Amino acid sequence: MARPHRRPGEPDLSEGMRLLDRYSILDRIGSGGMATIYRAMDDRLDRVVCVKLLRTTLVEGSGSASGSRAVYQATYTHFLQEALALSKLSHSNTLRIYDFGYLEGAPGEQNGAPFHVSEYLDGGNLESHLRLRGPLPTQEALGILEGICGAVAEAHEHGIIHRDIKPSNILFARVRGELVPKLADFGIARSEVKKKQAPSDDAFAESVSTVALFSPRWAAPEQLCGSPEGPRTDVYALGLLTIFMLTGTVLFGDEDVRVTFNDRVRGDALVSGRLAKLGLSGDVARTLGHALVADPDERIPTAPDFAQRIREALKVRASESVAPFPVEVVARPAQMPVIAGPGQLALEVEGSGSLAGHPAPPPERIVAQGERRIRYVQVHEKLDLSFLDPTGAQVRFRVTMLPGQSVSLNVKGLSCFVAKRGGRPTPAVTVNQDGIIDLVSTARHLLGEVSVSFGQVTSSGRVFVVDGRQLLITYAEAQQVVVLMLSRGNDIVVMCRS
Repeated sequence: MARPHRRPGEPDLSEGMRLLDRYSILDRIGSGGMATIYRAMDDRLDRVVCVKLLRTTLVEGSGSASGSRAVYQATYTHFLQEALALSKLSHSNTLRIYDFGYLEGAPGEQNGAPFHVSEYLDGGNLESHLRLRGPLPTQEALGILEGICGAVAEAHEHGIIHRDIKPSNILFARVRGELVPKLADFGIARSEVKKKQAPSDDAFAESVSTVALFSPRWAAPEQLCGSPEGPRTDVYALGLLTIFMLTGTVLFGDEDVRVTFNDRVRGDALVSGRLAKLGLSGDVARTLGHALVADPDERIPTAPDFAQRIREALKVRASESVAPFPVEVVARPAQMPVIAGPGQLALEVEGSGSLAGHPAPPPERIVAQGERRIRYVQVHEKLDLSFLDPTGAQVRFRVTMLPGQSVSLNVKGLSCFVAKRGGRPTPAVTVNQDGIIDLVSTARHLLGEVSVSFGQVTSSGRVFVVDGRQLLITYAEAQQVVVLMLSRGNDIVVMCRS
């Protein structure tokens, strides 16, 4: 898997690096104008998390050092504000933040780049879902809207205005077989709660206020012209969001904001004309028009009011609005006993009961192949393995299928260290291509090896070569599959996830 591009001089968190003595970096998964995003493992709670690290190279081709410094100070302030805003919020449809810290600063500096740790969401975002599926059914759109309106309402109760609600900032978490929307990216949120900061921060107040970090296509008129903002600013964005979900249309498209600036900030004719072309019912169009009035004082006042009016306009009862995007779930098999003698491999699959309507699949299917056993193991995420080394000591390690569309593994030593062949022993490593993992004692003695194979993709499934023979795992058997071959014993483990 190719790593996202990194600008020269930008801080980079290498694989295996530990933050705050508990988060181990797995890989870098994205990079935007403000921050670089990493996937990491919380070693204390054994869960995958997201690390967001502020970029230090924010401006390219800046005309002056002072201008570049002002933009960096603005984004630095907004980055800290995002962490502060998220720490105050607990709504189930708001991205959860877990931790905050700084990298070690350069010599003479007090702090390095700041980062915060949040829940890792692997369900995509609203923009990508609509680009793939088209407009959403009414109940799904309303289910998303009501969740996000609840998150926005809680933020407003804490004096926090999001200021950048748009489809790409609504992420999805996989929860009990459904994709649940989460409002994210509070990086430019504005809070009425004054924060105590060093006096030197005030020197940049003017520069910070002039840096426009919102998205013009989703911005309210008062944002475009620099007027005071409030809860109704977010209501405006919720109106644009609803149009996008119901019709697949971005009301202000990709045009240069300067072309329509006067029409957007000085009157309502542009909005009314464009709404009329979308084919929405009269009640829905009128409600959306009321949310998109240019004058904030004439706009629907709160997010819950907007959600209620849209529900009534769509003629959907409250009990009928449901969580969106049901996804297929494979229940996790019951825990297996760990019993292994010399030369044998013990497996322990993460435990959980069946979900309603989804009977648990067999935890393991064994097929003999000559002197070897091929063990097909259905997992939801984690698989613990153990064997006895020649001295009779138990060697234990864990293999985790990381969230995401492509297959990647985290291999973590539970009673040993692990290392990619020829690499330095560490508590855990991440792999996404064929290779060999060494299991190493604290004295750096080799205890065993694990050969990892991701196979070759075909139209029917993935093909693996085992002892010179081809092994096909069809997509009906598993959507994601990895083959593990250990140097100790004769077992071949086929780790499957549907």
